[in-house]
Amino acid sequence: MAQIVTASRLTDGAVVFLDGDGGWTERLDRSRVFADKAGTAAGLETGQAAEARSLVIDVYAVDVALQAGVIVPTKLREAIRARGPTIHPEFTKPGSTGATVQEDDHVSV
Repeated sequence: MAQIVTASRLTDGAVVFLDGDGGWTERLDRSRVFADKAGTAAGLETGQAAEARSLVIDVYAVDVALQAGVIVPTKLREAIRARGPTIHPEFTKPGSTGATVQEDDHVSV
């Protein structure tokens, strides 16, 4: 399964995603997608190095699907983290998708 690496930025708590240049972006559509375990492990190492430099915190991998070239988190919690508030579409983050995530189990949010 494809994965991306996410964390929270320490300066403001924003949800961020590891991008293709090894930096961090708030935009899901600019995150680097890893196709295999070795790639994900390398991405997590990059994230852990950023965590050691106090740039981000809580680095982890997220399962995603590619739907017509669009990155879509497969779990509801991660879809909410990627899109932003669930109260009105006007307040969603740029680069997020409006795709509905089918949750297969309960997730505390």
